[in-house]
Amino acid sequence: MKDKKVGSVIKTEAKVIAYVVICLVIIVLGISYALFFEVKGNEKNQIVKAGTLEFTYASGSQITNATNSDCFIPMSNEEALSHSECEYKVSITNTGTLPGNYNINLNSESVENPIALSKLKVILKKEGEVVSDYPKEGTTTSLVTNEKIEAGSVINYSVQVYVDEELVDANDDEKNISLKINGDAVVNSEEVNPGMPAIDYIKNIATVESGDGLYVVPHEALEELGQEWNKTEYRYAGLKPNNYVKFNNEIWRIIGVVNVKTENGIEQRVKIVRQDGVEGQKDFGNYAWDKDVDYINEWNTSKLKDMLNGIYYESDIGECYTGNNGSTAVQNTCDFSGNSNLPKGLDETTKNMIDKEVIWNIGSSSNAQVTAKEIYEKERGIDVYSDIKSETEWSNKTDVGNKFNGIGLIYPSDYGYAVGGSVRNTCLTNYLSNYNSYACKFSDWLTSTAETWTLTSVNYSSYVSLYLHPDGHIGVSGIFLTGKIFPSLYLKLSIKILPNPQPNQEYGSLENPFVLQ
Repeated sequence: MKDKKVGSVIKTEAKVIAYVVICLVIIVLGISYALFFEVKGNEKNQIVKAGTLEFTYASGSQITNATNSDCFIPMSNEEALSHSECEYKVSITNTGTLPGNYNINLNSESVENPIALSKLKVILKKEGEVVSDYPKEGTTTSLVTNEKIEAGSVINYSVQVYVDEELVDANDDEKNISLKINGDAVVNSEEVNPGMPAIDYIKNIATVESGDGLYVVPHEALEELGQEWNKTEYRYAGLKPNNYVKFNNEIWRIIGVVNVKTENGIEQRVKIVRQDGVEGQKDFGNYAWDKDVDYINEWNTSKLKDMLNGIYYESDIGECYTGNNGSTAVQNTCDFSGNSNLPKGLDETTKNMIDKEVIWNIGSSSNAQVTAKEIYEKERGIDVYSDIKSETEWSNKTDVGNKFNGIGLIYPSDYGYAVGGSVRNTCLTNYLSNYNSYACKFSDWLTSTAETWTLTSVNYSSYVSLYLHPDGHIGVSGIFLTGKIFPSLYLKLSIKILPNPQPNQEYGSLENPFVLQ
C-alpha cells in the first residue's frame, strides 16, 4: 500500500482542487441535446426532460468547489463508501405511459492541470446499492447500459468521485479533478404512440342497450354447420354512432368485432366499410353485381368482385360494369388511379392492414323474409343455387386468376344488426324485408340513399342477389342491374387504434375519427 504520509500531507495542505462537472446528453428519436452545469452546494435541483423521461441532478449538500472539502481527500474504497455526504444525487423519472431505456456513461472533461484519470475512482449506487464503479484507466467508460425504466417509475442514483489513496503522490498537489457524467435516454419511435390492438380497443369501449353506440351481440353455436359460431360480437348500431375511422386516407366506418372463419377455426376480426355520403369524399358510383352473360350469382366469379380486388385494390384503370341506377350493366373502363371522379384505390400502407387470410362465407338465402339472426346463419351456411359448382367460401384457395381476395361487400346481417334506438328489439325480431315498415332505416347507420348491393345471393335462381333498398328493406334484384356498393374488409389482428389525438373531442366521431397503425 502507498505510504499514508502522502495522503495526510495532501489532506493537511488541502492542495487538491475539486472541479466536477455533470453533463446530461439526451437522445430522443435521433435528436440530441447537450446541457452542461456545475454542481454547487447551495444550487437547486437541475431537471432535464427527454420525452417522458425526466432526469433530475441534485447537488449534495457537502459537495463544493472548496479546496478543503473532505470529500476529495485521498481515500480507500471502503472509506469512500462511508462518506454518503459526498454523493451527487441523481433521479430518473418516467413521467409517461411507456417504458424507456437509458445509459449512464463516464467521460473526461477538458480542464487545466487535471489529475490523471487513472488515479480517480467513481462509485455509482442505485437505490443505495453499489451497481458500478470506475476502476480503469481511460477516458470513457459505461457505468449503466440499456437499463429499463417502467412507466411511472422513479430510480434514484448517487455518484461519488474520489482520489485513490494508493495511487496519488506529491506531484498531484493543486491538481483538478475533471470528470463528466453522461446520461443517454433512448425512446423507440415505434413506441411513441403504441396504441392498443383494435379488437381490444373496441371491446373496452362501454357498450349500450339503447340509442347509438356499441352493442353486444351474442350468438348461439351453429353446430349443424360443423362450426361453433358462438362467440359474442360487438357491433356499432343506431343512426349516428361514433364509429368513424381514418383508412386509406379516407373516412371509413367500423362495423364491429365480428366472427370470421380462418384455417385455425372461428376467430374474430375488426370489420370496416367504406360508405358514401362523407362530405368532400368521392362516391363509388353504381356497378352491376355481375354481367348478364351466364347468369351465375356466384361471388367467386363475379365482375364486381374482380373490380374491387383488381383495379380498385391496385389503384389502376381497367374493366368494370357500370350503368345508370336500375339499368342493365354496360362494360366500361373505370379509373381508380386518382385521376378521375372515382375514389383512388388503396395505397401500400392500407393494403398491409387488410387480413388476406380470412375466409369469407358466401352462403345464400331463399329470400329476404328472414331476421338478422337467420340471415347471419344462412350467410355462413352451405346452401347456394344448385348450378353453382364451387365451394361456398371465398378465400385464396377458391379465388381465380391473380386477383386479391380481401375486399368484399356488407352482408345483409351487417345491415340488420346495425339498427339501434328504441326500435332495435322490434326490428331484430322482424324480417329484413319488413325493415321499412318499422322505421328501422331511421335508426340504422348503414341505411343507403339508393339500391345498394350486398355480398349474399339467393338459392332459387342463378341471376338474383340480395340488395338494400333506399326505403330500408332488404330485397332481391337481378345481378346484371346496377347499384351502389359499400366496399368492406377485415383488419389484421396486429392493427392498432392509436391514442386519441384530440382528447377534447369524442374519439371516433366524424370530426375526430379513429386512427389506425
